[in-house]
Amino acid sequence: MSNQAVENHKRLMTSTERFLALLAALPQVKKPDSETCQRFISGIAPLYERYVNIGIPNKAGILTCNGTPLASPLDLSDRAYIHNAITQDRFTSSGVHRDRTLGILTVNFAYPVHSLTNPKNIVGAAVAVISLDWWSVLLNSNQLPKNSIAYILDNHGNSIASYPRNTVFDAPKSFNAVVRGNDGIRRVFVQHQVKGWDGQVLLTFMTGIAVDEPLSMIDKRYTFIVSIFSILVILMLIFLRLFFLNTISKPLYKLSYLATRLGQNKHIYAALPTGVKEMDDLQDSFLDMADRKEQAEKKIVRQAQTDSLTGISNRDAFNQILSETLMSNPHDQKIGIILLDLDNFKEVNDTRGHEAGDCVLKVVASRLSKHVPSAQLISRLGGDEFIILLRDEDCNESRVLVLCEDIREALKEPYTISQGDITLTASIGVALYPDDGDNMRELMGAADQAMYSAKQNGRDTARRFSWDLKDALVKKMELIQDLRKAILNQEFYLLFQPIINKYGAVIKFEALIRWQHPEKGMIPPDQFIQAAEKSGQIVDIGHWVVQEAKRALAPIREVYGEEVQISVNVSPIQLSKQQSEEGLLLAELLCKQEIEGDKKGLNGLVVEITEHLLMNSDESTRKALLAFREEGIQVALDDFGTGYSSLAYIMNYDIDYLKIDIKFVRKLGEDLASQTLCEAIISMAHALGVSVIAEGVETQQQADLLLGYGCDYLQGYYFSKPIPLDQVLVYQQDKILSV
Repeated sequence: MSNQAVENHKRLMTSTERFLALLAALPQVKKPDSETCQRFISGIAPLYERYVNIGIPNKAGILTCNGTPLASPLDLSDRAYIHNAITQDRFTSSGVHRDRTLGILTVNFAYPVHSLTNPKNIVGAAVAVISLDWWSVLLNSNQLPKNSIAYILDNHGNSIASYPRNTVFDAPKSFNAVVRGNDGIRRVFVQHQVKGWDGQVLLTFMTGIAVDEPLSMIDKRYTFIVSIFSILVILMLIFLRLFFLNTISKPLYKLSYLATRLGQNKHIYAALPTGVKEMDDLQDSFLDMADRKEQAEKKIVRQAQTDSLTGISNRDAFNQILSETLMSNPHDQKIGIILLDLDNFKEVNDTRGHEAGDCVLKVVASRLSKHVPSAQLISRLGGDEFIILLRDEDCNESRVLVLCEDIREALKEPYTISQGDITLTASIGVALYPDDGDNMRELMGAADQAMYSAKQNGRDTARRFSWDLKDALVKKMELIQDLRKAILNQEFYLLFQPIINKYGAVIKFEALIRWQHPEKGMIPPDQFIQAAEKSGQIVDIGHWVVQEAKRALAPIREVYGEEVQISVNVSPIQLSKQQSEEGLLLAELLCKQEIEGDKKGLNGLVVEITEHLLMNSDESTRKALLAFREEGIQVALDDFGTGYSSLAYIMNYDIDYLKIDIKFVRKLGEDLASQTLCEAIISMAHALGVSVIAEGVETQQQADLLLGYGCDYLQGYYFSKPIPLDQVLVYQQDKILSV
């Protein structure tokens, strides 16, 4: 309760600061010496009971705009709190003093008023005045327990208001503890000090809550409740004992015997009736349960050991057999596991249907059983993953790899089903015990890493586990852990690379993220972006990039003009989140534009997506791109020419810019094919109404060739490498282009 009373005073201070901040933001007070300000303040001052006066002195401390009438302008320049509010641009308080406009003791507060045309200039201060009488009323309005007291002290420690009224100030010996006052009453005191900018105490709010009466009341209630509860417990125990002896104890012993035999999987024979109907019904239920349990266990054993689709053993059976094999196997005998995953099996289900996919899985299981007859166990782990357990002489590394090649070739043979022939490949991972792990978890993890390595190395191949794979995985996990701290520790920063139009003017910038690790140094984006996408952290990183780009946009436009844009790269995961999180990305990307004569205007940020994203787009991606189009956000297709995009995709998604990939631009002047390709891309893009940006321009010859082909924009080291914002603001493009 003491803390609550102090919090009331804190909220009063906070609400006063909020009130003055809102008042200072109004255009009517931006000119303190104007008639408009005087009329406005005179009109609102009577509306606030808390403040006996409201005024707006100008920057020189002269008060003409006041809530109460003034005979003449009043000079308040010697008031330190007003001077500090104006010169230090912050909320200030006067402490207790005599107000010159009212002639009474008050506590005054001030907040700086900024210019309407130039927010950096301060033109005056908004002042609110609270009388000491009002503080006294506030204290006495608190609903404090009997014998509680409260004080407001000035900067000298003297009481200026009290509760109850006219209470003599008795300084407590300590705070936040029970202390006995001179009147013999025990209280808990807390205080809150209001300090000025220099650390000097201006006001002190002090409250002492009397605790004797509340504690006495609690003791009485507690004693009463404990007594009643004890009596009820005793009566309940007596009743339960009688009931237990007569109707539960003996029948329960019989049921316990039945339950014990049931838990031990022993046969249960029919028992004699107990004489209690409920217990007899329960006994019959136990007998029925025992019969059902026996039948269910038989069925569970069959299901647990067999994959229902292929007829071979399943994951549970494999884990059990592998665990038993490892426990009974000495270290001088090797054990091998071959883990295989069908490549692009999802496409079979998507294009031919799940029935066709099930047929393929059955044939795979049959071929494995045929080509690996010496396997101790062949199991389907789930989906399109199969695993083979080998022992003894079959576990020589060279023999295992030869066996993997036989399996790979066998699985590549066409699968003839009712819908036609299907051809599939498999990625295979191999792990050997004890070389690659001495327990089931390590061994399975090693096989999985080897299989994943086979996937990454073009699929349709077999890979033996190596500790280099383990090290790579550890480094990847370390990188993901470091990414979680990178934004919080401000390790990321943005660089900006200019984009030049055909007339040599800087018209755009591309925002490029960089990571300066405190221990590992500079980490290139191609090393951490993929890890960020797989861990889901790309959403937070993308949010940070957008916010930083928007912050940089304003100063860049001050230098280069209001039409300059910044392009930001957007991940597929961000586009997917755009739909699931109700357009959060779209809201972040929008920049309000004010251009004379242009009602719509260009959005300040341009979204860059990769050609791969467009080719693998789903419905959520399509909706996100269409939402960008509706809001005027332009979209650039990055790395064009490296994938398999068709012009139909470009037309369907209304792409604004194509960015020719850097590897084509670098070969200009050296490779005729690159020249022809660049010219064709530019010509086709223009025919579709799409502008073209060429990346990686490093020489005058490349720039001249691209401009000769009609390229709209150029970007590359020939003009500038990516540079920080402070260099962007002083960058001068000095290359002369021949249009």
